[in-house]
Amino acid sequence: MIGFLRRRFMLVTVRGDSMMPTLRPDQRVLVRLGRPFSADDVVVFRTAAEHVSLMIKRVAAAPGEAVPDDMRDVVGDVVVPDGFVLVRGDNPLSVDSRTFGYLPADAVVGLVRTPK
Repeated sequence: MIGFLRRRFMLVTVRGDSMMPTLRPDQRVLVRLGRPFSADDVVVFRTAAEHVSLMIKRVAAAPGEAVPDDMRDVVGDVVVPDGFVLVRGDNPLSVDSRTFGYLPADAVVGLVRTPK
């Protein structure tokens, strides 16, 4: 049973305030690995940054969806291309797709089970 759970879920500790007020720094969240995601879902994804291996953000637009107005200048498109996703922190000061542009969809690790 424990092996089954480890293959399907992981616990992640929130670092930073980019997802405030939804998620608080040092809050632990359950992540369902390998789940399909859509716009407005909170996801965990792998990063290329040296000092951070995982990040938590909300999906702003999935493949085939319209690029949000505040991200069009960064990505230069009107529709998110296949294989990519745009993410946004709930905190307006978050570093997210408004800064780094598209995220490869296969970098998404899983879906955060947000508290109700």
